[in-house]
Amino acid sequence: MFNKHNAMNQFLQHLRVSIFGESHGPAVGITIDGVPAGMPLQASDFVHDMERRKGGVQKGTTPRQEADIPNFMSGVFNHHTTGAPITMLFENANTRSSDYEKQRSIPRPGHADWVAQQKFNGFEDFRGGGHFSGRLTVCLVAAGVIAKKMMPQVSIQAHIKSIAGCNDVEAGLQKAITAKDAVGGIVECVVTGVPVGLGEPFWNSIESLISHAVFAIPAVRGIEFGTGFAAANMFASEHNDVITDAAGTTATNHAGGIVGGITNGNPLVFRIAIKPTSSTPKEQVTYNWVAGTQDTLSVKGRHDLCIALRVPPVLEAVTALVLADAMLATQHIKRIYSPVPIDAKIFHVTTAASWQAAVLSGSYAPESLHTEGFIHCSTADQVSGVLERYYQGVTGLVLLTIDTSQLTAPLRYETAASTGEYFPHVYGRINCNAVITTSAIPDVR
Repeated sequence: MFNKHNAMNQFLQHLRVSIFGESHGPAVGITIDGVPAGMPLQASDFVHDMERRKGGVQKGTTPRQEADIPNFMSGVFNHHTTGAPITMLFENANTRSSDYEKQRSIPRPGHADWVAQQKFNGFEDFRGGGHFSGRLTVCLVAAGVIAKKMMPQVSIQAHIKSIAGCNDVEAGLQKAITAKDAVGGIVECVVTGVPVGLGEPFWNSIESLISHAVFAIPAVRGIEFGTGFAAANMFASEHNDVITDAAGTTATNHAGGIVGGITNGNPLVFRIAIKPTSSTPKEQVTYNWVAGTQDTLSVKGRHDLCIALRVPPVLEAVTALVLADAMLATQHIKRIYSPVPIDAKIFHVTTAASWQAAVLSGSYAPESLHTEGFIHCSTADQVSGVLERYYQGVTGLVLLTIDTSQLTAPLRYETAASTGEYFPHVYGRINCNAVITTSAIPDVR
């Protein structure tokens, strides 16, 4: 029987993500299942996005700082992913749990204190917000680093659009400082390089999945795609995006790169609203569940003046997770890592006689296949180097252009020891219908 509690901390289908830990526990962590094998991965890959998320780095953020160095517990061996689930832990070393012990009976307005106590009957870890804390976003960012590496052709960039209603970040922060209160903001995300066709309407439309992931980020209050709510005040003739070419490029992008729940190849654009940080030194009235009275509360401790400042890397991360999951579903990402998109074309040099024999038999296998077990191919920028290194003085050569999405034999990208370059290798025969063009190569002298 299905247990509705089994998946409450898990998300996605093909790139399965499980998050765990509490703000003041020994560590927080995340497990990611479905990452391709053979992808280079080490702690240094995480530094850039982790630094962007950290408190105490930007003006207006909490002074609490953690090292946030991933401790790989599984799924990584010799600095490469193994194909097994990846589990990472992030130590909590800089905690002040006493700040929360004193206010246990007085739930903080805007926080999950009261609802958590009701749901878990007082057994929850309430220190620092426990499992509801923004501390767990370090896990999301870490997962996002991995998801981004899985899609080197996709660029995901989030930035602050406004703070406290001001387009100027400094002006928005000054409003908070003057009021001695916390403020919110708007964060925009722009994604390019997204293939056409991601998203499975109805329930798994790409907006539905992104929105689901986005609302897992603490403090998110709203989301809009493209023109968003402004579309309600437009005519159809204004809002419709005119298609200009066979690639589906549109003259405008009011839809934000998604039509019918499916990506259309144009930039994916959306914005999210971040509420003010709930912790504020301003005095507020709340309910004391022990005394049965309303008490005055001023939240002390280390808190963000504006949590929106730390959201961009988190927003990029959950977006990357959703897109990587969708690309696994459509096989734009294979189970063996490739730094080149699988829909890219690769090339193979052979002789005219060998290719003529292949056409007659229906598949191509050079002599090297019998001894080495694979067919060495190249990318577009490697063809001239291959000719110079291996085919000097050879005549009657043919260049095969291969559609990798049509290959029936496994495709791998491996480093050549002699040059240090990544070369594609086809492990087995090339089926002739994967070859989309052939052309004669001038003699190499």
